[in-house]
Amino acid sequence: MPLSAESNELLPEAELLARLFPGGGEMGARIRQLDWSQTLLGPVRTWPQSLRTAVSINLGSQFPMMVHWGPQLVHFYNDGYATILQGKHPGALGQPAEPWWREMWPFLLDIFQPVLAGQTTYFENSLVLPNRRGTVEEAYFTFSHSPIYNEAGVVAGIFVTALETTATVLQHWRLALLSHLTAQTALSALPAEAAQHVIGALATNAADIPFALLYTHEPAASHAQLRAWFGLPAGEPAAPAALPLVPDFSSPGWPLAEAVRRSAPLLVENLTERFGSWPTGEWPEQPSGALLLPLHNGLPGSAATTVLIVGLSARRPLDEAYRAFFNLVADYAGRALARADAAYEAQRLNQALREANTALDSFVHIVAHDLKGPSTNLRSLLEVYHEESSEPVRDHVLTLLDQEATRLADTVQGLLQVLHTQHGAAASAPEGVAFADVFATVQAEVAELLHQQYGQLTADFQAAPSIYYPRIYLESILKNLVHNALKYRAPERRPVIEVRTHRQDNLVVLTVTDNGRGIDLARDRDRLFQPFTRLTAEGEGVGLGLHMIQSIIQQRGGKLDVSSTPGVGTTFTVSLPNAPSA
Repeated sequence: MPLSAESNELLPEAELLARLFPGGGEMGARIRQLDWSQTLLGPVRTWPQSLRTAVSINLGSQFPMMVHWGPQLVHFYNDGYATILQGKHPGALGQPAEPWWREMWPFLLDIFQPVLAGQTTYFENSLVLPNRRGTVEEAYFTFSHSPIYNEAGVVAGIFVTALETTATVLQHWRLALLSHLTAQTALSALPAEAAQHVIGALATNAADIPFALLYTHEPAASHAQLRAWFGLPAGEPAAPAALPLVPDFSSPGWPLAEAVRRSAPLLVENLTERFGSWPTGEWPEQPSGALLLPLHNGLPGSAATTVLIVGLSARRPLDEAYRAFFNLVADYAGRALARADAAYEAQRLNQALREANTALDSFVHIVAHDLKGPSTNLRSLLEVYHEESSEPVRDHVLTLLDQEATRLADTVQGLLQVLHTQHGAAASAPEGVAFADVFATVQAEVAELLHQQYGQLTADFQAAPSIYYPRIYLESILKNLVHNALKYRAPERRPVIEVRTHRQDNLVVLTVTDNGRGIDLARDRDRLFQPFTRLTAEGEGVGLGLHMIQSIIQQRGGKLDVSSTPGVGTTFTVSLPNAPSA
């Protein structure tokens, strides 16, 4: 026969616990094994029936539940709630709520007081900051607190039902960030704007990402440049404007070179030891770690040229979900920046194509004009030659025919030179060239002309004696500039031409200065470098020299500029890149 309630009380404590609280999984076993006489509640036979019933309901539920009982709110909980407690399990069983939950006691007290007064509370996806694994962490719960009444009708305890929603809440916010990142960068017209949009999207979730830095490295550069950032002041040790690619992981600063080499996320810890004091951000604690994320353009085998540095939350462990989120951030950000680069390059190529078409139209008109004159003259002279019977006149016509044929040949040769310059300059291999050697060649070529004009040609290459550049094009540049200086000399004085070089950053600058008649740049600057353009009717040539050397210089990454004062003279300034890959 089953024992009565009175006979139950006569059982030993262990048997009474087994009779009152059968089953219940791990927590049922722990409740049965605990010596309750050593706790604030005393032996189980002294417990009121209301507490026994509450504990029995708690153990019988598959939903996470906890019971707080008595003035000290002693803990009971089931297996479902044990997974929520994590590091506080199993020590919390039979212990008072305070000091066990001291890190969040003010928050809990605001919840407990209305319930102890007889109210029921409900919170959905509420932020809770427990210390379950040695540090305070960010967690979210949907929970309800209900009063438990004793036999006297007084609230003696609290029933807690809870469901941790941390993963759901974080996933919602992280997906919102990725959606924002995609939407914003889709509007970017320039790579710089895309970089700002990427960082702006990351800043919308400062709890997950307390700071972010975006560095871009150009292949020929020794430093990566900071393009966009948030959460850290630019220029500080942790966010320098330029970052050397230091391969040593243990060196101070961000190991960008190692992240690029691995082409995979790189964890950097102990930020305070590396950089000193650190902004706290969304949480009171300083971030202790960061991930370096090499960004790719989404194409197989592409090398990373951009690294995104993201701070890690001080209140979230770097678990699998957190890492997966950052993998998506790197993928989305890399594709967004690649799209912006591709769009910008397409715009640049379209603009270059429009300019090329405009130049082609202009070139066709110029060619048609320059070929029309000699061909018309040749036809007319041939008609005169056939109609004229006088030998002296026929001889004169033959002379004119020879001149026009020469003019036509020179024009065709000029066209071939233009085509060669446009298609061949960029492909010619650079070499080490001494300016003095090139100058000697040009000086020998113009020696007779200088003698006829009583001219003076000097050079000073001490500041930059050599350059890495195709010699044939360097000779063409210097030869054309010196010939122009002699061609457009001032008639009232003997020509004086000075050639100099100097260095400016990674460039070698060549200047050719003359004391000639000068150029009215306000009137003629736009025409100066056009093909088949001559600003005066004097001298020989078809007006291709400046156009060709400008094409050579620009195609190899250089720049040609001019300054001039009419009646005083002109200076041409040629800035040339000094590198084997120019």
